[in-house]
Amino acid sequence: MAKKYYFISKFDTNIIDKLDKDTSIIYRNYNSKKKCATLILNIKKYCKKKSIKFYLSNDIKLALKLGLDGAYIPSFNNSLQHLAYTFKKDFKIFSN
Repeated sequence: MAKKYYFISKFDTNIIDKLDKDTSIIYRNYNSKKKCATLILNIKKYCKKKSIKFYLSNDIKLALKLGLDGAYIPSFNNSLQHLAYTFKKDFKIFSN
């Protein structure tokens, strides 16, 4: 697991290119009500090319569906709904 995490709210290759291999990316965009699967898949593809782990914030179901490395549960999310899913062996869930 990465030692550092970098939160992004948009896809910017210039930012991702500057990150080292010990940094994982967490995509969170709380300004938009609907998460765009196409955008998330583009970020996933780019991160995979750069050997950077990619996590989605606050949407485990979508992270599983899109085959991401895992999901991040923010501290304001008090729901226990994430306990109802079946996970792949290498799928990570974490929070702060």
